[in-house]
Amino acid sequence: MDTEEISKIAQNCVQHHPVIVLGSGASIAHQIRGMGALADYLRDNLDLQGQQEEDAWTLIRMALANGDGLEEALQKTTAPTSMVRKIVNLTWEAIASDDLALLQRAAIGQEAFPLSDLIRALFKSTNNTINIVTPNYDRVAEYAADVAEYIHATGFVPGVIRRREGADTIFVRKGNYPARTVRIWKVHGSLDWFEDTKGTVVSLPLSKQLPDGFLPLIVTPGVSKYERTHDEPFRSAIQGADAALGRATAFLCVGYGFRDTHIQPKLIERCHQKNVPIVILAHTLTEEARQFLANNAGAAYLAMEDCDEGTRIYTPETPDGEIIEDQKIWPFEEFNKLVL
Repeated sequence: MDTEEISKIAQNCVQHHPVIVLGSGASIAHQIRGMGALADYLRDNLDLQGQQEEDAWTLIRMALANGDGLEEALQKTTAPTSMVRKIVNLTWEAIASDDLALLQRAAIGQEAFPLSDLIRALFKSTNNTINIVTPNYDRVAEYAADVAEYIHATGFVPGVIRRREGADTIFVRKGNYPARTVRIWKVHGSLDWFEDTKGTVVSLPLSKQLPDGFLPLIVTPGVSKYERTHDEPFRSAIQGADAALGRATAFLCVGYGFRDTHIQPKLIERCHQKNVPIVILAHTLTEEARQFLANNAGAAYLAMEDCDEGTRIYTPETPDGEIIEDQKIWPFEEFNKLVL
């Protein structure tokens, strides 16, 4: 298979106006730290108090030393509530620092967003909405929409102190028509979502420190992860993501590891039962992504990952992979060159 054939498959996906699924790999490309760096940050900054916290962290560190990733290690250990809160706050602190640095670069034009280029291309059509589904807390998708000069919506009304949209979705109009909008479904929360002491959910401008009296609304890995998502605003975000994924006519997954049960079911259902086109871009495909390709991707998939010789691609005709030599076409910006 040559790049022209690959380009046709990729273009077919984009022409079907895909739902975009962004994983942590899409954020790492913008210098947002991943799980490994976050594990180091927790190790260096977690202030343990009491035997329960000491014992729980010992088990987590043993799991990390044995080769588990941070998410796996946290899911194996039932941490006390006090320690979970510290992990949430430190996770927010670390990612917020990276995110604010990204905002600075974006504001002065020093950061390129391949997602912005794709957003512009997808809106060269009659479609008024692009759906992005992500478990990431950072605001890469929001910045990309801003750079592309389109409105984005994350489930909150416009403003500085932003309340949730509630039952009625707010539509912004441009002239006599609804403005084209990037809907971002953040199933694990966002750096700028908070809860006050009364339990009120609000979105506030991001700063270097947590606002006094507010708790960050992000779902960190661990055994309490799936309990937290039954609460608002996560429940509404997951419902919105389910609706977008459930009616998708194509998918583009960027840096997504296929490990999240809040995204997987609808995605698998559409690909396995409806054979909708799906393209997967990754530096390295996870084992879960490989299982998805083998069992649930349907008959219209294209996956690309890095290899020493160039790019390894997977299609229904080459399920074990085929190397495209001397060409790095798996990064997002190179994918755009194939399709735009």
